[in-house]
Amino acid sequence: MEKISSAEFLEMSHPVASMQWKLPVVPKTTGGMGSLFGGVRLAAGIVALEQASGKPVIWATGQYLSITQQPVMLDLEVKLPAVGRNVTQGRVVAHLGDKEIITILGACGERPQEFEGVWETMPDVPAPEDCEPLERHHEGGTIHEYVEVRIARGMFGFADAGTPSGDNNSILWARMPKIHHDPGALAIIADYMPSAFGNALGQILSCTSIDNTIRFAEHVDSEWVLCDNRVSFAGNGFGYGRVNMWSDSGVLLSTAGQSAILRQPRPHQIAPR
Repeated sequence: MEKISSAEFLEMSHPVASMQWKLPVVPKTTGGMGSLFGGVRLAAGIVALEQASGKPVIWATGQYLSITQQPVMLDLEVKLPAVGRNVTQGRVVAHLGDKEIITILGACGERPQEFEGVWETMPDVPAPEDCEPLERHHEGGTIHEYVEVRIARGMFGFADAGTPSGDNNSILWARMPKIHHDPGALAIIADYMPSAFGNALGQILSCTSIDNTIRFAEHVDSEWVLCDNRVSFAGNGFGYGRVNMWSDSGVLLSTAGQSAILRQPRPHQIAPR
C-alpha cells in the first residue's frame, strides 16, 4: 500500500506565493466530541513551518487557545522573523474568523553533524504483534480510525483497556498505516501521551491539552512507533507528562511533552473497550 505524507492527509491548501495556509476541520482531523484533535493542530503548524521555510523542522510547540468544532476551515498565517543560513525560526497563528485558535512556535533547519549521542534507552517490551490491540467502536471517522494502538505496558487511560502499571509509566506501540511517520504524523501520535494519566492514577480520565511541544531527533522510516509515556505530576486539576518516541529498530525519533486539564469523564466520553 502506497503511503501519503501528513501534509497530504491533512489536505492543507496553500495559495502560491503567500504565507497563508488553510486547514479543513473535518471528522478525520477530530478526536472526541467532534473537536479538532490537539496533535493535528501541532501537525498543521509543523507542515506550514516546513513548507514556508523550506527546511526540516527541529522543534515546535503549540498553545491551544480554543476548542474548535467541525466542520470549519481554519486560516493559518506563517511569519518567519529569523531566517538564517542553517536555522529559521517562525510562528504560525491559526484563526477562525477574527478569533485566534492556535499559536505555534518552531524552528526549522539542519547543520553539519559534529557531535552525536543518545542517553535515553528504548524500553524492552514485546513486539507490536504480541501486544494487546486497542479496540475502538463508533469513532465516526475521527483521527482515531487512522491511528492503530497496541498496549505494551499499563493501561490506556481513556478507556477500559490494559491494566494499570502501578507507576507513572505506560508504553504503547502506535502507527498510522496509511501515512508516512514524518514529523506531522509523529506530532499526532505524540498526542496519545495523556492516556498515561489514567494509567498513573489507576482510573479512566478525560484530558484537554493546553500545550504540546515536540523535538525531533533522527529521521528514519519505521512501520511502528514505540511511545514511552511518563507522567511527572497530577494535581490542581492539571497534569504534566512526556513521551520518548522510538522507531521499531531502536532509533530515537522524537521527544515530546505537554500540559493537560484532567477531568472525570462523563459516561458518553469513555471510549469503549
